Amino acid sequence: MTPDELRQILGDRGKIQQDPFSVARMIADICNVDPDAPLAREMVIRALDHADVFEPLDGLLDALARQVGLFPYAAPEKLGLRDQLAWEAHRPLDLQLDGKDIVFHREQADVYRGLMDGQSFVLSAPTSFGKSLVIDALIASGKYRNIVIIVPTIALIDETRRRLGRFRDKYKLITHPDQAPAEWNILILTQERAIDRDDIREIDLLVIDEFYKLDPASDEERDRASALNHALYKLSRIAKQIYLLGPNINDIPEGFGKRFKCQFKRTDFNTVVSEVRRLAPKPNREEAFLNLCRTLDEPTLVYCKSPKQANEIMRLLVRQNVTADVPVLARAADWVAATYHPQWSLGTALRRGIGIHHGRLPRSLAQLMVALFNDRHLRFLICTSSLIEGVNTSAKNVVIYESKIGVPRLDYFTFKNILGRAGRMRRHFIGKVYTFDEPPAEELDFVDIPVFTQGDDTPLGLLVQVDDEDLRPEAGERLTGIRQQDVLSMATIKMNAHVDPDDQIALARELTQRLRAHYPLLSWYGPYPTWENLKAVCTLIYDFFVKKPRQGIRSGPQLAFRLRKLRETGSTAAFVREILENDKYITTADEAVESGMEFIRNWAGFTFPRYLGALDRIQAEVFGRRDLRPGNYAAYAAEVESLFMPGEIPELEEYGLPTEVGRKIQGRLVVGQGLDAALLSLRRVDLGGLPLSPFEREMIERCRVDL
Repeated sequence: MTPDELRQILGDRGKIQQDPFSVARMIADICNVDPDAPLAREMVIRALDHADVFEPLDGLLDALARQVGLFPYAAPEKLGLRDQLAWEAHRPLDLQLDGKDIVFHREQADVYRGLMDGQSFVLSAPTSFGKSLVIDALIASGKYRNIVIIVPTIALIDETRRRLGRFRDKYKLITHPDQAPAEWNILILTQERAIDRDDIREIDLLVIDEFYKLDPASDEERDRASALNHALYKLSRIAKQIYLLGPNINDIPEGFGKRFKCQFKRTDFNTVVSEVRRLAPKPNREEAFLNLCRTLDEPTLVYCKSPKQANEIMRLLVRQNVTADVPVLARAADWVAATYHPQWSLGTALRRGIGIHHGRLPRSLAQLMVALFNDRHLRFLICTSSLIEGVNTSAKNVVIYESKIGVPRLDYFTFKNILGRAGRMRRHFIGKVYTFDEPPAEELDFVDIPVFTQGDDTPLGLLVQVDDEDLRPEAGERLTGIRQQDVLSMATIKMNAHVDPDDQIALARELTQRLRAHYPLLSWYGPYPTWENLKAVCTLIYDFFVKKPRQGIRSGPQLAFRLRKLRETGSTAAFVREILENDKYITTADEAVESGMEFIRNWAGFTFPRYLGALDRIQAEVFGRRDLRPGNYAAYAAEVESLFMPGEIPELEEYGLPTEVGRKIQGRLVVGQGLDAALLSLRRVDLGGLPLSPFEREMIERCRVDL
């Protein structure tokens, strides 16, 4: 019998039931030929999807699972003595999940033992491998006092923090810049937050999750990739051991392992099976998609190329009545409508069990979407790459509506990443991926690490962070012009790590040459600039650092106007209404909500304060050299970053507490003393008598469970 014929039988429960012993024997024959082969493991996983049918065979399926290395799927009480000993050998010490012992599969155990022996690894493994579980086991061992985990997004900070909450009795979990270290620490940080911390002096274990992001896949990702390279360079110098993990990587630069004293390990060991089903988009893609969705009753992710397309697909599913009302979601839908805008389509979609996830959503709302999906309240979660890259869900199905990410077509690496989101270890053995387009051609993916290779396209802003003894001669030559200019010091250039050195020098030269024009407008200080002061700094930031439309901002004056209105309106709903009324490019409530949320999250909460800080340092040096009192923008930058409210309120957003709810309970929280004090007060706050809806109380309780 061919493998395809056996797959057909294993996909038909009725056929298995006719003679489960014969089916198991065919699987055993494949396993006996080569138990390490992917085919053997695949057939065992397919059989496990119908484990109850094989139950009368007295542990035969468990023995096959053990034979192919799938120890987590084997019940030890059904194994023979030899297999039981092997099962025990794959159980890490002191690690349980929901009160049950954790058991590693064969490849997990190999990586775990190597790390426990002090080795460093760069691990490339499939999404279902369980790479993060190895981290949990290392922490449970008590071997490491200070652990730093770098993740690419704040969404992954939240997921990792929740997962590691079981270790709070011993470790302090640190996620934010104003949290001070304790004796035993786990720092879970983005690359930018890792760079900004100057109190990390000792690292027993450095973990970089999704390490493939060291290599920028596009110009839009270049800044974040440079920051991750900077973090790797800075932290690896003091780390005793490193563990870099990610999926679907074929190789890393030659010599990297020797330089960082680590070994590269690549494995294709899967714990779930992904089936790709190509669908013909006839008579058109939209109709074919709707017909498919009507047949899917298990949790389904729908991947879209952009937030705009995700919104269109969400509205399409609602308009075509693909799902029925979900009463348990009515309160969530009411809250969304009241908090953002009554005509925002998400409110209607939630009532139908349809959610959305992309990079423009407030973090607490994005977390809520994932939680509702994993709790099986949402039948469909429409997402972009913001969810595909690292966040775990309980999806059985993934539908790729269009095989693009933005404008470019999906490459093989990203396609494989999406495949990895279908199925979940111990929950869905078979993940199904539906695509309307031809899958990209298979290719071997090589990850460049610019801080190490220092090629011609390595950003200058990254090279200036590298010490002279670590610079390649060719890279050093590229820095000659920056080192020889006398407009701006290297110290300032290095401090502004996120801004291209040439852009910094050009701005410093502009301020120097037109000193009289700029000084009166830039020499302000304090928490609130005048309109002319604000417009001046925003224009310089846009003209020298941004240079082109980004995230809805098309000019410096527009940026200044949005910042002023954000302060004046005082709430998300009012800010959204203001955008809808005054931005000529925005005509619908959906567009206004997303534009407002994108501005709050990306411009106010991150991009503008960082650029303002860079401008602050540059003007301080230029004016200071001429004995002129410089401006000081630190207070205003902090006001913007905290959205013109106590800083702890937007910080709690990362813990799942929406800022609008935080405002309502602000009077009973401890603010002004740092995030740790605010978190402690949130755990203990009495909600009695507060004007909170039942759903808002639910969100607060959901947040407190994981603190």
